[in-house]
Amino acid sequence: MSKLSELLPAGGGGKQVDFVASGTLPNGRAVVLKSNGQVEVVGETTVSLALPAASAVQYYSADTGHAYIKVNPYKKDQFVVAYTLGSNDYAYCVVGTVTGTTISFATPAAFSTTSSTIMGLAFDPSTSGSFVVTFHTSNNEYGTAIAGNISGNSLTFGTRTNFNSQATTNIKIAFDPSAAGVFIMAYRVGPYNSSDGVAIIGTVSGTSISYAGEAAFNGRTGVENIQFDPNQTSTCIIAFGDVATSNYGTLIVVTRSGNSLSFSSEYRLDNRYASGISLAFDPFTSGRFLVAFTDSGNSNDGYTMIGNLSGTSISLGSAQRFDSGNAAGINAVWDTSTSNSFILIYQNYGNNGYGTVIQCTASSTTATFGTSTVFVSASTDFLESTHIGSSSGKIVVNYKDGSSSGAGTSILLQLPAQITNLTATNFLGITDAAIASGATGSVTVKGGVAAGLAGGTFAVTVANAGSGNRYYINGVLQQTLNLREGFTYKFDQSASSNSGHPFRFSTTSNGTHSGGSEYTTGVTTSGTPGNAGAYTQIVVAASAPTLYYYCTNHSLMGGKANTLAAFVPNSVYYVQADGAISTVSTSPAVNIGKAISATSLILKG
Repeated sequence: MSKLSELLPAGGGGKQVDFVASGTLPNGRAVVLKSNGQVEVVGETTVSLALPAASAVQYYSADTGHAYIKVNPYKKDQFVVAYTLGSNDYAYCVVGTVTGTTISFATPAAFSTTSSTIMGLAFDPSTSGSFVVTFHTSNNEYGTAIAGNISGNSLTFGTRTNFNSQATTNIKIAFDPSAAGVFIMAYRVGPYNSSDGVAIIGTVSGTSISYAGEAAFNGRTGVENIQFDPNQTSTCIIAFGDVATSNYGTLIVVTRSGNSLSFSSEYRLDNRYASGISLAFDPFTSGRFLVAFTDSGNSNDGYTMIGNLSGTSISLGSAQRFDSGNAAGINAVWDTSTSNSFILIYQNYGNNGYGTVIQCTASSTTATFGTSTVFVSASTDFLESTHIGSSSGKIVVNYKDGSSSGAGTSILLQLPAQITNLTATNFLGITDAAIASGATGSVTVKGGVAAGLAGGTFAVTVANAGSGNRYYINGVLQQTLNLREGFTYKFDQSASSNSGHPFRFSTTSNGTHSGGSEYTTGVTTSGTPGNAGAYTQIVVAASAPTLYYYCTNHSLMGGKANTLAAFVPNSVYYVQADGAISTVSTSPAVNIGKAISATSLILKG
């Protein structure tokens, strides 16, 4: 914009006025005026850390053992806790649900009525409500797994099976996001000083499990963690302490080919005596991961390292200390709502064992740390945490509450939340064409007529949101789209992360993975995803049904696409907090004017 006075009188008197864009502005989107005279798109932005979001809730009021917690990828505000009773070590699971800022629990269900030690829990991302728990019982300590399933809030279990007829400990599990029902377990077999690190492939069918491909990867090891890289097919990292080298923290890359496993060279964690190793892949940057651990050879200080996985090779940045006083039970969690941000949740023995969280910012292979914050002023043994998938910025943390006789407890933490930049006074107008960040472009301002509001282009990327690959639309995880009849929308798949993930539409949620079929009315495709020029485009038909976008190759990646009627002449329209334009008047929606045709609005002055 050349002069602010161009807005006068009455907001511009029907003019199209030039402004400098702050951030990329898509065609036909509502924009607001900033204090520096630039304009930005109406949308939601993040606010600072808020802890905790609600009071802690007990799922078992007496002493518990180590508990594991994971979210159900099909019902993303639902999670399962697997735990043992302190009185007899019987093993149970319980379903938890997050509603707003409240956690509630259903009735627990037992899956082992002999003394047991639980060691892992993972959900199958390809099947609704299916999960596997790993454990051993005290009578023989054989490696054991059992499949469970959620129906509503009820749990059923299959028959537990032994996958190893030796004393088996440290059993960690992760599902392969590229193969339905397939998982890998890593574990330690034999006594401490002569134990083998071993991995095996498991396959779930209903509530039955079969095994194949058992193979040793290290002669003396204590397994700590296993995580799949969502951007590389059938590739995962195992983290372990190498007993032969005084428990130096070590990483190894595992590749599954059918029912066979192969292993890379070993990579040391800066030659530190690492314990409680946590692994997490960056949902925004392919191959990048975070590892956090307690350095048991250095006063139990807490450290992080940022690494990169390329094929079967790992490169690691330097170890960085974030806590200098007895950090234990560290959970490393990437923030799925903000790029280059992660959270460390841990028990701070330097501060009475209190539950503590610290927000961190990643830059390439280094990190900067914020100020640690106590979220529970009580001893918090056995910390475990999981993202609540459909509630951006929410994490459930599970722990044994030292202030309540070791009761099994969960608490909800609210990480940076989303707020809108829209107010009744800063709404300016609607873009006439897409404007690159920093460029000057035309905006139809208040009092003008916004005509021919085109659908525009959306940038599609793919990243791991915590439970497998997911689509991001313009950087928003599985964004709910609002597509208007008669307009054209292009979904650009040129980013390299789209490789192997064709973007399509269906009238069934999750598309062909849930028995639906591809919707093709008005849809065209071009090129190969992950390469320049690749896209899927749709011209929304009149009376088009509600659509769902999905990946033809992988389950659970997509989201919903509402189809809106063409503008109705003489109807009043509002701009919503996320920038969508509709006849809905829910706060903080702002009245922007009235439709004068199926494609034009006269903006309220």
